[in-house]
Amino acid sequence: MTNLNKSLQIPEQKFIEAAACWNLEQLYADLTAAKQEYASSTKQRLTPLEKTYLRGLLCNYSPPEIATALHRECAGIRVDLSRGLYRYIEVLTLQHPKDWKEIPSLLEIFGYKQKGNVETLHPTLIHYIQTPETSIDNPTEWGMLADTSIFYGRATELANLEQYILQENCRLVAILGMEGIGKTSLASKLTDVIKHQFERLIWLNLSHAPLLADTLVNLLEFLSDKPLSGLDKLRLIARDREKKVFLQAAIALKERPQLEFYLEKLIASTTAIEQTIIADGIQRLIQCLQKRRCLIILDEWEAVFSIEQLTGNYREGYQVYGEFMKQVAKSQHQSCLLLTSCEKPKEIAALEGQNQAVRSLKLGGLGEAAVEILKNKGLSEECEYSELIEAYSGNPLALKIVTTTIKDMFGGSIANFLRNGLFLGDYSDTLSRQFDRLSSLEIQLLHCMAKEVKPVEIEKLCSNIQQDRDSDFFKTLESLFRRSLIETVPAETETLFALQPAIKKYLMSVARLPKL
Repeated sequence: MTNLNKSLQIPEQKFIEAAACWNLEQLYADLTAAKQEYASSTKQRLTPLEKTYLRGLLCNYSPPEIATALHRECAGIRVDLSRGLYRYIEVLTLQHPKDWKEIPSLLEIFGYKQKGNVETLHPTLIHYIQTPETSIDNPTEWGMLADTSIFYGRATELANLEQYILQENCRLVAILGMEGIGKTSLASKLTDVIKHQFERLIWLNLSHAPLLADTLVNLLEFLSDKPLSGLDKLRLIARDREKKVFLQAAIALKERPQLEFYLEKLIASTTAIEQTIIADGIQRLIQCLQKRRCLIILDEWEAVFSIEQLTGNYREGYQVYGEFMKQVAKSQHQSCLLLTSCEKPKEIAALEGQNQAVRSLKLGGLGEAAVEILKNKGLSEECEYSELIEAYSGNPLALKIVTTTIKDMFGGSIANFLRNGLFLGDYSDTLSRQFDRLSSLEIQLLHCMAKEVKPVEIEKLCSNIQQDRDSDFFKTLESLFRRSLIETVPAETETLFALQPAIKKYLMSVARLPKL
């Protein structure tokens, strides 16, 4: 057996003690189905590494302990969990764990725990099971912010956001940028700095794409002074939606064609009612925002957008999120909605402006601040810092991932690493998630740009993909810009377009050109 094959089998051998207390095979199968639903793809499977993470969590190993056991970077594992396994568990249970420690007890409630010897578990699990859940210290805050005890740069961005929210009293602010650029970290740092200026703070993660009805219920229950009547109507919308999905699937499979008439009647009878209930829920939320100064953070807004379409198009049944955003922006109140997204919503583009209460901030790389990442990782060749940072466009996640590779495989030598060309490693998984959202024409346009050595003009792009210079072409180009996947380069006569080196590398070595 080669060393490579041996290393690939290591995850299967880790945390196997979980099998003594948990029905792992059933859990693997159910989480695979949840992953397929989350990714809207039946081809998705739970990977060996995801199964390993799951077993570690079930044994109550923390993410840092899992990282140590697997000889991997803790930051990378936290990202993997927050973007992957945590989301599948939310889809499976319809619950949003506030902490990784809640996952074993949550899955136990759903029947995945079996009798076993508790002595086989991680020692802290026994203590956790016997310790009652502590109460919330500050009832004016709800939600789980990212850890910002280690935070790099972004002083200008923080100052701009503080200006928008505290000085200009903006009602809607968006932090935009590609995956891994640090949107959630920046939002968390900002929230920690300005939260004392607000009476109520609530942080919701939308990565599991909850219906707006569910989001409104969470917001209203927390922000209201007293229990509100009528929230059951909002809760029922989700159940009605599940009925429609089931009936549509049955009709598509032609198992029960007679259901088509029933479905049409159901849709006709509930759509108007849903719209009225949602509108009422939005209005009641606006009243809460008028009464108290509240800060609402909605993280990963892009989850409510459709995949394989141009940016800004909502999933079926999620268009009301756009109306919700517009109402929060246009209505008079003293609060602020802060959202993070890989894709710029059309509503933001239409409403933002110097004299408007709507702003957006597009994040670029860390620049010189990224030096601190390299220093903290123990890389000593300071003369090579700039070249490494430039190669990965100052993306903090990419740099955290690649510095681990440099230490493990190249003895900490940046120069030796760079001689072997650009390496993506686990960062390609992050890019893959974003590329999975693109339309066919967007991917084709990116492939054409990847073949160019220098920034390219619009006329050449049109010629390369054999497209007319019409509105569809410009919509596609604009969509890629709003996803932060292309950059503009000013020239004497016209604007040129370019790709970051890491994106070009991914396109040339990983991403496949779709058939149009």
